[in-house]
Parts: sequence; C-alpha cells; structure tokens
Amino acid sequence: MKQMKQKGIALAIGLAMLCSGWLTACSGQSNGTDATAAAESPSAEYGAMDTVGGAMPQAANEESAVETDAGAGGLDTAARPTDGEKLIENLYYEIETLQFDDSVEQIQSLYESLGGYVQESSVEGLSGQSLRFAHYILRIPQEKAAQLKERTAELGNVLRTDSSVQNVTDEYYDIEARLKSLRTQEERLLALLEQSGSLEDIVQLEQALSDVTYEIEKLTGTLRNYDSLIEYMTVTIDLREVTRETEVTQAPVTLGERIAAQFHSTMAGLGQFGEAVLVFVVGGLPVWILLAAVCLAVLLIVRLWKRSRKKEKGQLPETHSDEPEENADKDPNINE
Repeated sequence: MKQMKQKGIALAIGLAMLCSGWLTACSGQSNGTDATAAAESPSAEYGAMDTVGGAMPQAANEESAVETDAGAGGLDTAARPTDGEKLIENLYYEIETLQFDDSVEQIQSLYESLGGYVQESSVEGLSGQSLRFAHYILRIPQEKAAQLKERTAELGNVLRTDSSVQNVTDEYYDIEARLKSLRTQEERLLALLEQSGSLEDIVQLEQALSDVTYEIEKLTGTLRNYDSLIEYMTVTIDLREVTRETEVTQAPVTLGERIAAQFHSTMAGLGQFGEAVLVFVVGGLPVWILLAAVCLAVLLIVRLWKRSRKKEKGQLPETHSDEPEENADKDPNINE
C-alpha cells in the first residue's frame, strides 16, 4: 500500500510539472510571435503600401499606431527617473535704499559672484534731481538660492518678499516621452523613404516626415526652455531710492502702546510737514525775491500817484481864492 501511495504521489507531481512546462511553452510561443510580428512590421507595411483615394501609405498610417504604443510603453509616473522633481522657482524683492549707487553696484557684484546673469534691467530718474528707481530681472543658479536669500539684506531695507514654485515634473516627462515616440517614428519614416519607389508615396512620406520633424523641434525647444527655468531661478528686484527708510515696528496692542504710536506718528508727520515747508520756502527764494521787488515797485508807483492826486486837489482852492481879489480890484472902478 505504501508503494502504491508513493507511486500515486510521484505521478501527481509529474503531471503538475508537465502542465507547468506546457503553459510556459505556450506563453513563450505567444511572446515570440508578437515580437516577430513587431520586428517584421516594416517590411509588411512596405509590402502592403497603398495610396487609394489619395490616402497616406499604409506604412505611414501604421506609424501612428507605433507612436501610440511607444507613448503607452514610454516613461510613466512609475518609471520616471528618481533625480528629483522639476521645479521652477521665482523670487521677488522690493527694497528701498539711501545709497542708490552703492546698492546698484552690490546687485551687479551679487549675480556675478553667484554665477548668474541679468535678463532685464532698467533705471529711472537722474541723480540729484529726483529719487531714482531700478528694476532688475536676474537669473541665478538654483543651487545658489540659499546664498542669494542671505545676501539680499545687504542691498538695503527689504520691504517685501514673494516666492513661488511651479512643479512641472509631469509636463516635463510627458514631453520627453512624446519626443522619444516622435524620434522612433522619424527613424521608421526615413527607413521607409529609402525603400519607397513610388513618387506619390515618396511625397506623402516626406510630408509626414516634415510634420514629425516640426513637432520634434517644437518639443525640443520647450524642453530647453524648461531646463533653463529649472536650472536658473528667476529673481526680480525693485530698488527704490528714499530719503528716509521705512521703520518696521510691531503693531501696538495695549492702550499705552497705541497712544505712544499715535503720538510718534503725529510728531513724525509734523516734522515732515515742517521740512516740506522749509524746502518750499528756501527752494523758492529767488521767486520770492522777484515777487517782493515787483510788489515794492507797485507800491511806490501807487504812492507817487496818490501824492500827485493830493497836490492837484490842494491847488484847486488857491485858484478860487485869487478870483475874488481880482474882482475886488475891478469893483472900485465900477462903483466910481
């Protein structure tokens, strides 16, 4: 009985191994058939090329299917490289300074020492005539971001700081997968173009090749732009020249703090008003002198005119008093 049981167990194990080998062979044959069909597809497409009704040759039409397969089998989320996320960082600084020229020189030395460059710059205003304003757009290597943030306080009084980060990882790797598919399609179209003998097929293949090449160049340019934005962060700096830096204080909480803050604000406002009046008066001194001279001349003319009027009025009574005397001289003769 024991021998019969052992034979039964051995027979069952053998049958299980036989079934497993048969399934493995079938699977290998199926994969081999698919790989052979994929390898033989160019010749099959070329042999079945047709241009009925002005349609694209069958080889060119089937390239879209190859492109789809390549895109599906390309880089997906799970198969992406593990070299980090693709991030685009932007920084903005609003800075005021008392020493405008020194701050401009510090900005230039800053991006040069960090290995960056100026993408855009402008300066408004003239020294000694008006308060000046400078606008800079800098490109700084991403690995120097920490050094940049530490050194911005040297430029002046930082009033405002904004930071934004854009994650373009999905877009970046999608474009890479698309490019891989298009390059594969380009290679196959070139191979078919070398084997083609029909003029109409050649024209259609060249048109398809031109479209693929255009898409490749377009996506390549997009990737280069992404690489530039990822490797070099964009830093925008607005620099303003001021006569007095803005004081940064904590918000008052208690009643005493609020009263002290309001008193300080009022005194500061009065001081600024007094300074403005002094600047207005002293700065317009030549105008005031001219106006005073004009007013003085007008007053002198008016006084002279009034005096002349008084003299004229004073002479009129004297002429009337002389007339009776003349009449009195004549009257005796008349009486006689």
